[in-house]
Order: sequence, then structure tokens, then C-alpha cells
Amino acid sequence: MSSGTAALPIAEQSPTPTTADFVDDVLLGRCRELGLTESTLRALRHSQLSSAQRASATVRSILALAALSRGDGTRADELLTSGKPVRSIEERRLWLAASLYRACWLTPSAAASDEISRLTQALGNVSTETDVEQPALAELAHGCAALAYAEGLLRATDVGAARNQLELVANDDRQPRGVVVVARMLLAAIEVGVGRSDLALGHIQVALHASAGLGPEDRLLRLLLVGLLFAENRRLARAMLDDVIAGRYGAISTEQGTVAHLLRVLRLLAQHCPLELEHTVELRRDLRWLLGRHVSAAWSLLIVSVLASALVAADETCEAYDVLVQSAAELRCRRIDGVADLIDRQLATLRGQLGPDGFEPLLREAQRRRRLRASKD
Repeated sequence: MSSGTAALPIAEQSPTPTTADFVDDVLLGRCRELGLTESTLRALRHSQLSSAQRASATVRSILALAALSRGDGTRADELLTSGKPVRSIEERRLWLAASLYRACWLTPSAAASDEISRLTQALGNVSTETDVEQPALAELAHGCAALAYAEGLLRATDVGAARNQLELVANDDRQPRGVVVVARMLLAAIEVGVGRSDLALGHIQVALHASAGLGPEDRLLRLLLVGLLFAENRRLARAMLDDVIAGRYGAISTEQGTVAHLLRVLRLLAQHCPLELEHTVELRRDLRWLLGRHVSAAWSLLIVSVLASALVAADETCEAYDVLVQSAAELRCRRIDGVADLIDRQLATLRGQLGPDGFEPLLREAQRRRRLRASKD
């Protein structure tokens, strides 16, 4: 797997318009009501600022988050380095959230880590402020800031504090549904990472219920639920996967995008275990894509943990071990130590389950497979 994270080609998007629309009040209203859902993010990425909006730190922060949802750091930099100073508490929260996510896209280095730490501390400071200066924007700004703050905490190995931040958002009835869905998904990542797949399943199920009518989130959450169920009830997981493939929950892309790559991984595990060499190569390619799709530490933890547990359930413990080892090493190269520590915890559990007699043969087989895959790359 690659040790670097780079912006990926835009996928799952509508064709680029010849003339971009300006951000309008209806779109901003949808952002305030639903949060930054995939549908609103797509619309925002095709939008331009009017002359009046260029002075709004709020609008520029939201557009920067939309740009970063596809890894467009250049566009985000343009939006975050111009305009008037940030004034209201809501503007500061959105600005800091976008700035932290931008820092996560930087090439891993000591300077980038210091910037992430600085912004995390700043978000922690604004999270304690109770003033409301722009009521219409208050909940969206608070939710986005809390999600970004949790990201910074998780990277810094403060897993408990990250969980607390996410729980505050997930249990807040005033939050936009799109923000609650993300919070639940990231909570599921932490729970599966610490070995509580039962709690992770609960979070994904609640998020799936809340995602009704949001759009692409529904299909992603269904696939994540299938992935978690592989470790609990393989037969039920395969039946649910068949329903998704058959289009019971709407049309699903099988060629590109996050949902398509996750679908391919789950179909491999459902239909082709034990895995042949060509299938392990395909699985690693899709995993590499999924890990590069977002720079979120919790997203990386969720994808790696779900895949590893599904591999163990499919009697591919050797492949699960190798995925965990390589993912932990890559995450440390990216200075995401909090998640790497949680993956190490999963490795320790796996070694304990195997015992010395079972672990040594697995280690030799993992090394053999690694050499074979290298010969195919």
C-alpha cells in the first residue's frame, strides 16, 4: 500500500458545467438544514462566489470544505487565504474546521503535524464558547467544528476525548442530520477499532435510519453495515449484499467512487474466499483507493477494521493480519499515531487468539503472499 495520501480524481460526480452557478440562498439553506451531505457537497463544488459572497468567511469556509471533500487543496487554499477577517463564533468554528481538514491533506511532516496540533487546540478553545452570534448557522458550525476537533484528537491518540466529542454531536437532536450521520459513522470506527463491533453495528444502524432521503450516504452505510455483519452473521451479510447489488435500495455505481470500490471488496469476500493471488491483488488496490479517498483518521480506521474483521470471518486470517500490519505502518508514516495504536491493538488480539503455534505459520504465509503480490505489481 502507498505510504502517501494524494488527492484522487473526482468520481461519482455529474459532468462539469460550462458555466458554474453562483452559490444561492437555497443551497446555503440546505447546508444549514441537512449539513454538508454528499449531494450538497457536489453542488457546492460546481459553485462560484458572487462579489458579495467573497467577503463572507462563512461561505468561503463551506466551499473550502466542499473542495477538500475531493482533495482539492489548491481551491481550498484560494478560499481560506482571502477575504475579511473571521468575526463571529460561527465563522471561527467553520474556518478552523476547514483549516484543520486542509492541514490533514498536507504532505506528512513535523510542520504539518504541528499545524494540526495548533488547529486542534484552537478548535478546543472555541468548543467551550457558548455565545451564539448567527443563530441560523449555529448548529452546522458547531457540528462541523466538533467533527474536526474529534479528528485532531484521534490523530493525537486521545481516543476517549475524540469519542466524547462525537457522542455530543450524535446525541444532539438540533444537529443537521448529515452531521449526525458522519458522527455516528466515525463513532462506529472507534468502537470497531477497540473491539466493540456490537456498538459499531448500533451506530451504523442509527446512522442508516437518519440518512433516509440524504442520497448517496444511504448506500455507503448499507455497505458498511454489510461489512460489519460479515464478522457477526455471514449469511445475513451476504443476503443484504445481494439486495444492494440487485438495486433494492436504488441504483448503485459499480465502476467508480467510494461505494463502487467498497462494493467490489465486499463481493470478493462474499464470493471468492479463499482468495486467489489475483483476488488479493485486486482487494489491495481497492483498499489503497479507499484509504486515499479521505484523509480522515477515523475513516482509515473504519475501512481497515471492517475489512480485517470480514477477512477473519471468511477464514482469511493471514490476509487480515497482513492488512493490519501494513495499514498500521502506513498510518504511522502519515503521523496518524492514534489510529495506528488502535490497529496495533487489533493485531495483539489476533495474535492472542492464534497463540504461538498458530501465529508463526501465519507469519510465514503472510511473507510468502507479500512476495507473490510484489511480483505482480
